[in-house]
Amino acid sequence: MPDLVLRGGLLCDGTGAPPRRADVVVDAGRVLSVDARGVRADRELDVGGLVVAPGFIDVHTHYDAQLTWDPLLTPSCWHGVTSVVVGNCGFALAPCAPERRERLLRMLEHVEGMPWAALRDGVEWSWESVPEYLAMLRARPRALNVGVLLGHSSLRIHVLGDEAYARPATDDEVSAMASLVREGMRAGALGFATSASTGHVGEGGRPVPSRAATRDELRALVHAMAEGGQGILEITPQTFPIAADELAFLQELAAASGRPVSFSAVLDLPDRDGVWEPLFAAVRDGHARGARVFPQVSCRPMRFDFDLEVGCASLDAIPAWRRFRAASGLRARLDLLRDSGFRAEVRAAALGRPESPSRRRWDALVLEESGQAQHARLLGRSLQDVARERGGDAIDALLDLAAEDGLAARFSMVLMNDDEQRVAALLREPESLIALSDAGAHVAILCDAGYATHLLGHWTRERGVFTLEEAVRRLSSMPADVYGIPGRGRLVPGAVADVTCFDPTRVAMRPPERVRDLPGGATRYVARAEGIEHVLVAGREVVCGGEPTGELPGTLLVPGAPAGAAA
Repeated sequence: MPDLVLRGGLLCDGTGAPPRRADVVVDAGRVLSVDARGVRADRELDVGGLVVAPGFIDVHTHYDAQLTWDPLLTPSCWHGVTSVVVGNCGFALAPCAPERRERLLRMLEHVEGMPWAALRDGVEWSWESVPEYLAMLRARPRALNVGVLLGHSSLRIHVLGDEAYARPATDDEVSAMASLVREGMRAGALGFATSASTGHVGEGGRPVPSRAATRDELRALVHAMAEGGQGILEITPQTFPIAADELAFLQELAAASGRPVSFSAVLDLPDRDGVWEPLFAAVRDGHARGARVFPQVSCRPMRFDFDLEVGCASLDAIPAWRRFRAASGLRARLDLLRDSGFRAEVRAAALGRPESPSRRRWDALVLEESGQAQHARLLGRSLQDVARERGGDAIDALLDLAAEDGLAARFSMVLMNDDEQRVAALLREPESLIALSDAGAHVAILCDAGYATHLLGHWTRERGVFTLEEAVRRLSSMPADVYGIPGRGRLVPGAVADVTCFDPTRVAMRPPERVRDLPGGATRYVARAEGIEHVLVAGREVVCGGEPTGELPGTLLVPGAPAGAAA
């Protein structure tokens, strides 16, 4: 008798085929049948009124540290995600010699916004090499499946030491890194990740090590990855929007290696209509020539919350603001905020011209939280609105509100991806890989781990951008196919029974909330899901009604393993 039957649901099997009523039969962790009716099993789960879909695959997370202390990988598990990929942008925890552990964690702290207290107290080191790291992942129980990308910056630090930040690698050093890439791929890595982005800076403002690499170095490491006929290159390009010559280079890598490339990110840019059409035309032309490049697209507005005590990246980029960050103690910082000369410097850098996008962005910033009673009527209002009432401009409003609340007032800012018409056009592009949750990173300012429920609720049910079956395909079989994850992403006989059951009339991402549940007492933003009723990994239910069941069946995702095989 089979182990389980999911009875009476509306099956969206991940292939893009129209939904149909079907009973899904599961045995020994795999899908046994999706067409049989009346089959009995040891356990029956009534899923009438729910959509039965493959578990969602989040290919752009930064759970590298969190997975060492959190077996559930919250909040992703709440949103129907059953598989995650780590090591993105070239930031990974292996290889790493013991004497370089703190330096590597400091890089994650600065470039990916992970609280130092959580990294320091939470990561339990038991590895040095990539194979040892993958062995740890195989042995450590957790709810979700994890795939690993080899991190370029981590490899450079391991081989070049501190010089990794400053110079190109020699031929011998490239050869040493290529050997480590081959070793990691043989051990079960999904691919290789890197970053050339000027926005990626680590401790002390230094560019992350991968930014010092030449194209020849990257080319050699990608070919080392591809030697076994497996793997994907994930990259954050140097230019944003990506320049034509950089896209052509990625297409050259894809064609020459025979492996796909995925880059991040494609986002709606304020006042930049038409900027992405030539990109997608070039991407489609590349696909026709065998150069499979997939832009990563977010379905969420790029919104983040901040207070001046913790920091704001947009302010930190202003040279004058360094005086604030360097000021010692609350009193010194408050005095600086009230200084008219300091304000003038910040205002000139932040607001720019009267009609500039920068000015409009600061005007639209919203006061979200304050402990001051006199601010209660200002909550939820824009700085432009506050400035009209209180006098001054958006920078005056920001600095006044922050000072009056002892720097604890919290604000929200939307940088991009908020024009719904343009975002919808990006999502509809067939080559767009819907991703960019960044789950596990930037936890003090945002949480987009619920991108899947947001896609199903907002973009599919409310906006009608996708049919239900296409939305499910974009969250399941498409990322599985692009990243070479076999046996996942479809509910067909023989596939691993990673399943998400959701109510299509309610599914949504709830607003983010702040919790203090990280190691070391650090806080983070999390977002709960609405309408996700059952989440199964390899046929075992890990979430029921939004709560964990205690089951920990997750495994290491290994490219090329046959459907249903244990890694």
